[in-house]
Amino acid sequence: MSHIKTTSLAALAVIFMLLTACVAGSFTEEVETATPKPPIDLTLKDLAGKTVHLRELRGEVLLINYWASWCSPCRDEMPILEAFYQSHQAEGFTLLSINVSESAEDAAEYIKANGFSFPVWSDPTGNTMIELGINGLPAS
Repeated sequence: MSHIKTTSLAALAVIFMLLTACVAGSFTEEVETATPKPPIDLTLKDLAGKTVHLRELRGEVLLINYWASWCSPCRDEMPILEAFYQSHQAEGFTLLSINVSESAEDAAEYIKANGFSFPVWSDPTGNTMIELGINGLPAS
């Protein structure tokens, strides 16, 4: 009789687990995916004061990096970014560095003093960071 009880309990346990799995699967919530937004077209000035547009770089392999010279982690990563830029520029890689919260003159002075060669755009107000939802530096 105990063999029948054990078999019955095992069968009931298996049935219970199967029903639980079926019921749990029926309550999954369908998640809608967001419709991708079209890429924004940043319009800023480079360090020479020339108006530049992100759309001019469309189709290129591009890394956009937001930074400021007063930001210690930014200062730490910039030599690494420069080395990567130098190593991969010939392969079509572009590093676009956007300086925020500083004047173009201060940014240019910092770039020159450190020998960085990648393109730098200036966003002294930080408005493009806000538009992109970036809330800290550095950000890529």
